[in-house]
Amino acid sequence: MKPIKGRPPGTPQAPISRTPDTAALRALMNEGTAHLQGGRLQEAEGAYRKALDLAPNHPDALHHLGLLLYRLNRFDEAVATISRAIEQAPASPLYWFNLGVVSQKAARPDEAIRAYRQAVALNPRHLEAWINLGNGLKDRSAIPESIEAYQKALALNPSHADTHNNLGVALKEQGQMERAIASYRQALQLKPTHVEALNNLGLALLEMGSLDEAIASFTQALTIMPGYLKALYNLGIAWSWAGENEKSVDCLQRAATAKHDHGKPVTDAFVYRSRIKHDLEQIQYLFDRQLLNEDQRSYLHSLQRLRDELDRRPDPGNRISIAPQELAPVAASFNRLLYRAQAPHLPDGALHPALNVEAVESRYLAKQPEATFIDGLLKDEALEGLRRFCWESTIWKKDYENGYSGAFLGDGFASPLLLQIAEELRLKFPRIFKQHRLTQAWAFKHDSARRGLNIHADAAAVNVNFWITPDEANLNRETGGLVVYDKEAPRAWNFQDYNSDQNKPKILAWLNEVGAQTMKIPYRTNRAIVFNSDLFHETDEIAFKDDYLSRRINITLLYGHRLRP
Repeated sequence: MKPIKGRPPGTPQAPISRTPDTAALRALMNEGTAHLQGGRLQEAEGAYRKALDLAPNHPDALHHLGLLLYRLNRFDEAVATISRAIEQAPASPLYWFNLGVVSQKAARPDEAIRAYRQAVALNPRHLEAWINLGNGLKDRSAIPESIEAYQKALALNPSHADTHNNLGVALKEQGQMERAIASYRQALQLKPTHVEALNNLGLALLEMGSLDEAIASFTQALTIMPGYLKALYNLGIAWSWAGENEKSVDCLQRAATAKHDHGKPVTDAFVYRSRIKHDLEQIQYLFDRQLLNEDQRSYLHSLQRLRDELDRRPDPGNRISIAPQELAPVAASFNRLLYRAQAPHLPDGALHPALNVEAVESRYLAKQPEATFIDGLLKDEALEGLRRFCWESTIWKKDYENGYSGAFLGDGFASPLLLQIAEELRLKFPRIFKQHRLTQAWAFKHDSARRGLNIHADAAAVNVNFWITPDEANLNRETGGLVVYDKEAPRAWNFQDYNSDQNKPKILAWLNEVGAQTMKIPYRTNRAIVFNSDLFHETDEIAFKDDYLSRRINITLLYGHRLRP
């Protein structure tokens, strides 16, 4: 759930000049504006720079040039140029507002917040600045301040539907569910076709247990915008909560098809060696079993040629820059769902009947923070069904630098068997899962030549992580599993703080500071790790056989939502 995006740069105001406003200067400014309005951006830049040659510190010329650089996606230059304009005219709220906008695009969120604060200090009635300030504060997890900013905006314009929606997002983040729902409903009263508010309302109702109303809200959003993938995905989750797994899988598969089988060309500027290696192995595996039509044979050959080309590159890294013409031979099939295996519901159940419920729950609850593992989780039939589904289905569309590929519910990973396992777990262990329901699921396939997941926490209440690759693939029985730390991610940290590879040094420093200890669980097939999802965790050292069926596959089920501050 996300708020509506921030407002765009404001329209340039009348010149604010501390330099002589000569006829030549005015002519160049007018020329630049004419080029800009005609879409001739390079010519506009030339005119504004000529104006600055005449008057290097002219604030209006600097401001116009900064906005032009923004349109040219030269965001760092835009920040520097508008900052120069502000040095000459520090009392212009418009300049400060636009500095905030370009700072956001330049990935400088704190600078953007400071700029919006200055804009509203100079002009407390600047509606767009209050809105963008609220969005920026919300993204930095400054939720109370974000709510205050949205309320300031609504005091200026109570009929602003987007801001009512944004306020609802912030209130929900703070756990004020009833107020959040009221905000979404107000947005919809003002704009009944507001699909984002309908989707957000559905999520809030779902979390509150109003399942029928949530389904109705998602359905209404899709009636207005049939291609709205967020609502389609969330409707799939809602149907799973209602026990309607066929309807759930249908929605999630439709979302995956729309996401990947769209017929648009692949325009990636880079590829991952690990992804090309995996896809080549998988497509060959499918041909060996006669599961693909011969019209995909050329795709197999193109993948082989691309891998050979990448092997000749001197760069040993996983992520490799690639020209469009190099990717073109594989582009038609690269991200398509070429084959999807069946993983049907098992009428006699999926979990192993010998599971000791009382022992598992007692171990979990006795460990503070909570964590335990379960061996022999699934029946043989369920385990083999999931393996076949993961080996055969071309659903592995998310790539990571560490060399693993991901398949998510919205990428085609949803199946009746997977949803059955998730629900049986919840019902089998009520003292662990309590009121929490499935919110997300994924699987990762690992390239044995590379490492696994970096340290992170997840935005959920309970995490179930289980492994399905045969034990004989693991070359070291003492490793290959998961390392779980006994410290929860700080409540004040946002998702990017506790679930980002870039923040690994920060996470490790904090864990060292608080004296965190680890629980190391070695890999075993059909072993599940169940733990408090706020706990930091990472993949242990991996040493698996280097062939397709030996790739380490872990499946993750997330239940509930991360506890709020």
